[in-house]
Amino acid sequence: MMKNVVRAVLFASLAFSCAAQAMVVRGTGSGALRGGDLTDPENNGNASSYLNYNATFRSSVEPFFYSEGAFNVFDNVVGGGDAKWCCDAGNVWVEADFGTKRYVLTGFTATSGNDATDRDSDNWKILGSNDGVNYTTIFAYDKPGVSAWGNTRLQVNEYLANVDFVTPAAYSIFRYQSTHTVGNYMHQINELEFFGNQATVPEPATFGLLGLGLAGIIAARRRKAKQV
Repeated sequence: MMKNVVRAVLFASLAFSCAAQAMVVRGTGSGALRGGDLTDPENNGNASSYLNYNATFRSSVEPFFYSEGAFNVFDNVVGGGDAKWCCDAGNVWVEADFGTKRYVLTGFTATSGNDATDRDSDNWKILGSNDGVNYTTIFAYDKPGVSAWGNTRLQVNEYLANVDFVTPAAYSIFRYQSTHTVGNYMHQINELEFFGNQATVPEPATFGLLGLGLAGIIAARRRKAKQV
């Protein structure tokens, strides 16, 4: 009996260890990015302005592509200065809204900033939403005092569905949110890439036709019941 318990504990420990190491380090710098992500599938987004992107961007603070603003996480550039988002503390977020299109997230990359590891988040999430009000957690990282990138700067980490997180429902909005950093003060992140498959969303007219069809069937059944 004791042997079986020990084996079970060892197996669980091994499984946890493997899962914890599932994330893939793609390398460092812009060349380590996957490219062709949902926000800029053509890889032609303007790194200094809101041009040639396939999503609308919003953030809790610093909503711009310069002065280390939040939108720099979508500019396809890894580096210091205006290539990153820095340096507000506390609960901060940035998101990409794809409007009427919904995607099933198949993976994402997250890249560390160029300066102090203390500014890396040690409590962050990737969230999904279809209304901008209600958000569902897709992926969560919560390791107090530990950066997901260690001490390596400008490192591109890749996370995949069914490996690092459960394949989620389809969403039109994807949000990165940080609530705490390693040093418990300023926050930084360099780049985010979202990848996914577009889901088929019935048009409003389709719902209307389905409703009319259902109403017709119910009415026909009621007429038939009266005739009997």
